[in-house]
Amino acid sequence: MFKNDLENENTVSEGYSIAEVSQYCMATDLGLECVCSKRSSVTIGTGATSKKEDSTLYYYAKQIDDDLLALQSLNANWAPSGPAMEVTMDELITQYQPEVDMFLKQVKPVIQKIAKAVAKGDRHRKNGEPYSAAMEYNNALGLDEQNVRALFGLGLTYLQYNQHDKAQTVFEQLIALDGFASAEFKHLFNQFGIELRKQTMLEQACRYYLRALEVCSTDENLYFNLARAFVQGGRVGEAESALEKCLSINPGHEEGIKFKKYLCSLSLT
Repeated sequence: MFKNDLENENTVSEGYSIAEVSQYCMATDLGLECVCSKRSSVTIGTGATSKKEDSTLYYYAKQIDDDLLALQSLNANWAPSGPAMEVTMDELITQYQPEVDMFLKQVKPVIQKIAKAVAKGDRHRKNGEPYSAAMEYNNALGLDEQNVRALFGLGLTYLQYNQHDKAQTVFEQLIALDGFASAEFKHLFNQFGIELRKQTMLEQACRYYLRALEVCSTDENLYFNLARAFVQGGRVGEAESALEKCLSINPGHEEGIKFKKYLCSLSLT
């Protein structure tokens, strides 16, 4: 092997060595992940009584692209929670300190515990065991109250067994989170919207899609599903407006074209 090949083999993105990156990150099947910290100074008070206090913030980082990582704050249970911000590998190495021991002993076990509880909840829900499913989802939410997968699972459990009051509570929690409509949860997002309509929780279904459009205003499928929810609730005029937006984004949207013909037939009757 030539010298250049050896050098390439021992470097990663932006020319950083594997040794440098390994101080921060553990390699997994999903890419790199780690815990890191950042110190900051905060001025408290004003004038002569002001003083600076140092604080250390801890983050969970997970690779989402070749040179990009998503950082999430850690909650009181050491679980990654809340909205993520993006940093480059360069920013990670130059601005944050590695916390390998914390990752291995405190954070990763909690991540695994949450994932295990959600997986058990999914299994119980699919097997028609709503009480066991709800218990497992709540176990996960006890560690991370903003866990989107657990909230979707719990909400679907309540909807599928007609517990509308409990489903309403979960619904409000879900739509307060920007991440609930992300591509990562597309299947669960669609399933939850369908269940809202099936349970004739039509006001909630409309709010659900409108809230998702605040996060992603260029998704034609959201406008299409919003139009369906409007029609089911007897709000034909609003459905027509939503469908027009769907077709303006994607004029070839087959289901949208069919639905437009259906709406036209309604206006003729």
